[in-house]
Amino acid sequence: MKGEVRLLIRGLMPEKLMERAMDMGVRFRRVKTGDDHTFVADVSERDARKLLKLCQRFSIPAEVLKRRGASAFRRWLRRRWTLVPGLMVMALLIALALGRIWRVEVRFTGNAAERGDAGTFIELLNERGLRPGAGRDIDTAALADELLAEAGEYSYVSARVQGVVLQIEAAPEVEAPEVYDVDAPRSLYADRTGIVVSVNVEAGEPCVKPGDTVRKGQLLIRGAEKVAKEDSRAIAALGEVVVRAWYEGHAEGALTAEQARYTGRQSTSSALQTPWFEWRVAEGETFARQSATAEDVPIGGLFVPVKLRRVINRETELVREEGDRELLSSRLVALAMADARARLTAFGPVQYKIARSWVRYTQPTADTLRASAVCEIYTNAAAPYEALRQGG
Repeated sequence: MKGEVRLLIRGLMPEKLMERAMDMGVRFRRVKTGDDHTFVADVSERDARKLLKLCQRFSIPAEVLKRRGASAFRRWLRRRWTLVPGLMVMALLIALALGRIWRVEVRFTGNAAERGDAGTFIELLNERGLRPGAGRDIDTAALADELLAEAGEYSYVSARVQGVVLQIEAAPEVEAPEVYDVDAPRSLYADRTGIVVSVNVEAGEPCVKPGDTVRKGQLLIRGAEKVAKEDSRAIAALGEVVVRAWYEGHAEGALTAEQARYTGRQSTSSALQTPWFEWRVAEGETFARQSATAEDVPIGGLFVPVKLRRVINRETELVREEGDRELLSSRLVALAMADARARLTAFGPVQYKIARSWVRYTQPTADTLRASAVCEIYTNAAAPYEALRQGG
């Protein structure tokens, strides 16, 4: 849209002014006259300059009411001449920022993802200068090969640049499964105490059945198979014996607590203190158990640093008060359950399924509440003798 200017002109003879303007080549797009010797004219930007110059020549009042289109935009742009350079600088800064890496992410996949160490990859990237602020021109394929070769114990490493993020994805190596050799004689024993839930024998002879109570080290599956009616040969036992085991945690707390309580007796001591000496005005009583508060009362003001120090001793006594039993119980439950989970993590199997958990309360003494949390798990307890001996 071409620029358009709306002018308001006041004069005694507007018709003559318009005739003179048209003689000068001014083209009026719209004209609206008023009753008080005024008229409003819509003209182009160039014609507006001619018309304003004509009005100025004959001292006719004229003012610009509105600008539209390119004319208004150019005028707006001239008033804000710093906007374009500012936008250019901002675009340049954005381009520079987007051309850099500002975050490094290291992710691990696979069943053994908990063994991944992000610090190893961060150190390797720092050695190559790949840290926040580095350029995005990275050969990700070569970087992935280098990381895979130097990180160690990883079966897969990939690298890619996503926007301003360098993403490293790695999969730790999974230990090779134990190779079963049927001709290597062995038996399977219980690696913990529990109650047998199920028995699944793939090779060998079962020595327990569901419902039996087994102790750690007890024979579960004998490594033997019959080759004749009265003859058998030694083989490698293979199977799974799921047992139900328990791990218990404890926490104790006192039902009552000692609280200091005021007896109502108190005494006051006072002394006059100056920078040069102290004069005891009154000596109060001192109690075997007390709380003391001191307050200073200025006497001389700023120029005479004299004050009266008053010490109030309030006698207290220790009494045992019963605490909030419900609050104590909830705190002991959390502590006991945390203790049980810690024991399960420290001494329990690597793989298990928690069947249920519960808490019971006992009162060893009249002033003590004890919470015992129990975690019941299902786990395969069948293990060869060598593993049982290594596990203690």
